[in-house]
Amino acid sequence: MIGARPNVPPMASDITSSDEPRLGGIVAACLTPFDAAGKISWDQLERAIEFLVSHADAITIAAVEASEYSMLTFEERTELLRRGARLIGSRLPLILGASSPRLDTVAQLAELAAEEGADFVQVLAPSRPWGGEPHPDELLEYFESVSAVSPLPIVAYHNPACGADPNVETWIRVSEMPAVRALKESSRDISKIGRMIEGVDASGNASYLTTMQPLLHTLLLGGSGGTMPPPGSAIGSRVVAAFRKGDLDSARAWQRVFNLFPARWARYGLPPVMKSAMRHFGVDIGDPLPPFGAVSKADDALIGEFLAAAGLLGDADSPDAAVFDDPRWRTVS
Repeated sequence: MIGARPNVPPMASDITSSDEPRLGGIVAACLTPFDAAGKISWDQLERAIEFLVSHADAITIAAVEASEYSMLTFEERTELLRRGARLIGSRLPLILGASSPRLDTVAQLAELAAEEGADFVQVLAPSRPWGGEPHPDELLEYFESVSAVSPLPIVAYHNPACGADPNVETWIRVSEMPAVRALKESSRDISKIGRMIEGVDASGNASYLTTMQPLLHTLLLGGSGGTMPPPGSAIGSRVVAAFRKGDLDSARAWQRVFNLFPARWARYGLPPVMKSAMRHFGVDIGDPLPPFGAVSKADDALIGEFLAAAGLLGDADSPDAAVFDDPRWRTVS
């Protein structure tokens, strides 16, 4: 039986930067597996985590919207955090999700994360509960309050589709907070990325983490890495490995795969495409919860063909160049 991760850490305000791992490379965001009845599949969770461990430098559980944590009851969410933490053990740095606009909920989830021996909590910058963008001072107060209630260091999370979209200066000020150790930023805006790498990462405040599409660009500018769901993490890990070796030709070739995948199937959104793709890697984590749909059978088959053509279902050193010339993958469905 897998036991809980040991060593409950002190409060975040008491932790020095040398007391926990620095986040970088690929942070793999676990997708929540569901069975046909819409319940969490604990057996498939174990298989999904084993896949992540082989393609990541750190792992998040129920920390990004693609994990569908907002579709879970609070009891399901906490059970997912507990079981995920125990399956990962001490193999990789672990980030557990604690996002909520309510500080008491953040505190509850952060304390659970500490009990399970997680290394960080990830917290989404929230929109105002009644809609609309918070004032920068409100967001700064929010993250200061999170810092005060969390016993763990914080990964501040930016997802403008589901939360706030503050300006670069506000994020830099958030990154200056001692408890904030990383910023996961999702704009895909190259000018913003460059400014945040300088103000967040190069300044020594915190690790700057991007997403799939600008991963290599981020690494070249001095950013720490990226957070992404599987099997994007399997592609991203190839980009990072080549970059670390100084093999920029291979890094660029693997990065080009993100030009086509998952963008070719963008109309479905990220979780349906990634869950379909995982089946072709032999890990069936089900489909998104209703009423939100899965990819069609035809597109599921095409996704499998693409992954095979790109060399992702094996141990290829580089993607097959022919995949970039195939017109089937250039048309967005």
